Amino acid sequence: MPSIEERLQQLEDRIAIQDLAAEYCRAIDDRDLEAFLNTYTEDCVLRYKDGAMRIDGKPDLREYYTNRFMQYGLTFHYPHAHVITFDGPDNAHGWLTGHAEMGLDGAGWLAAFRYTDVYRREADGWRFVERELAAWYYMKLADLPDGMGQTLRKHYHGELMAAELPESMDTYKAMHNL
Repeated sequence: MPSIEERLQQLEDRIAIQDLAAEYCRAIDDRDLEAFLNTYTEDCVLRYKDGAMRIDGKPDLREYYTNRFMQYGLTFHYPHAHVITFDGPDNAHGWLTGHAEMGLDGAGWLAAFRYTDVYRREADGWRFVERELAAWYYMKLADLPDGMGQTLRKHYHGELMAAELPESMDTYKAMHNL
């Protein structure tokens, strides 16, 4: 059984990782590129589950988000459920659900997503090593009432795409005999 000190450290680390996720959201919404980049390790990987995007390393992350931040109008990202499993004193993995409200191309957009994460403690705190983003939906707010009932719930740049969640989950496939 872990000692009281080890258990206390894990609680402090859990809070620090939850704060990392909150800082990620704040940095996006504030367009604070340096704070955003500071949430990642140098050897980071950020990818979409559908394979549409993969970024390896901070230099490419900087380039991608410098451009991406300029495309946004108002944004409001907020984390929801967050599960963290420790693999050792300096390594963990987990998942985080969340929503984002965004102003893009003069319209309001709404997204629901799940991040699958790998975390590492570095000298100055916990960071994301890997983030994989999967979506339940990503669409204009005006499309939401009818769009929620469709399988093509991701509307990227005028293209209708299948959402990853829940359809890609083994439990969902088994329940629906897919």
